[in-house]
Amino acid sequence: MRGVAMACALVGLLALPVTAQQTPAGDLVRSAIQSELEDNSHTRLFTWKQRKYRGHDSLIEHIVDTPSGIVSRVVLIDDKPLNDSQRREEDERIRKMLDPAQMRRRQKDHQEDDERTRKMLSVIPDAFDFRYLGSSQAPNGHKLTRIQFVARPGFNPPTRESLVFTGMQGEMLVDETARRVAKIDGTLFKDVNFGWGVLGKLYKGGRFIVEQSEVTPSHWDTTKMILHFDGKVLFLKSIHIDDNETAWDFQPVPPMSVAQALDFLTRGQPAQNALLGR
Repeated sequence: MRGVAMACALVGLLALPVTAQQTPAGDLVRSAIQSELEDNSHTRLFTWKQRKYRGHDSLIEHIVDTPSGIVSRVVLIDDKPLNDSQRREEDERIRKMLDPAQMRRRQKDHQEDDERTRKMLSVIPDAFDFRYLGSSQAPNGHKLTRIQFVARPGFNPPTRESLVFTGMQGEMLVDETARRVAKIDGTLFKDVNFGWGVLGKLYKGGRFIVEQSEVTPSHWDTTKMILHFDGKVLFLKSIHIDDNETAWDFQPVPPMSVAQALDFLTRGQPAQNALLGR
């Protein structure tokens, strides 16, 4: 789950009396988290579009998975094609990004982050108390259930990364039919420490929103992520995180080399059709 992974990297990451007919809220969350941990759909490769904000600019990127990692190209800035200066800047960014040493380092970092994220996800059912807030039906007929979560008193974080759980509260939206987490909206109600590869502190009021959905049959992925946090790294350097990303148009692709991925991103659909043998 990409978005949960990225959110956990920054903040980590949830009982109304229940009737005999209801699954306890904590058990429902535990089941959904287990589904996230067992999800192997990300062994498949996809391409998608993504809008994100960099300063005052709105960027739209075309992104493709490859066995060597993700390759991306900015195609629009403020919904306009890149001018000559912006195109040169983007070409230089890609040139640096595709340096073999850089690619290996990013892939290693991604694998390490993924492993830390899985460990953090696994303790969520024990880190929070949960309460049902209500249910509704999605357009596809799935049952969606809102669950409030708040840091559980006495929770003993098993890792430095999970220290952040002690100051978190918010709401989750669980797709009961699919047993997946459809949305998490969390806020820090107090200053918290974090240790995602570096010691630091995040200040009270920080917030994240992550949404995911079944973007293609049997494949769930992040479609929206908002991160807003302030804090300090090593208690000296101030940090400010203000990210807003939306993703769409997920399509499966075959394995590509980095060169093929660049050609795919440059030429678009014709390149995809050729790679798929159409």
